[in-house]
Amino acid sequence: MIELRSMSDLIAAPILDVPKGKRPVRILACGVLQDVNSVIHQLHVVNFAEVLAWTPPIPAPVRGEVIRILTRNVNIRD
Repeated sequence: MIELRSMSDLIAAPILDVPKGKRPVRILACGVLQDVNSVIHQLHVVNFAEVLAWTPPIPAPVRGEVIRILTRNVNIRD
């Protein structure tokens, strides 16, 4: 379970277990829960990411909205 923290704390939190030669990238989906979940399911349909790869909904600073985060590891390019 994700501990509720501020957005800046979540973004600043270290990402563990990053494979050598990769860097993590966080992708945020923000909005009303139903809409965020809809976008995440649409991204799954086009093979962008598994639904379960996203964090559970986290309360957003905007009242009535949530944030879900997906972390992807990308190759380091010089």
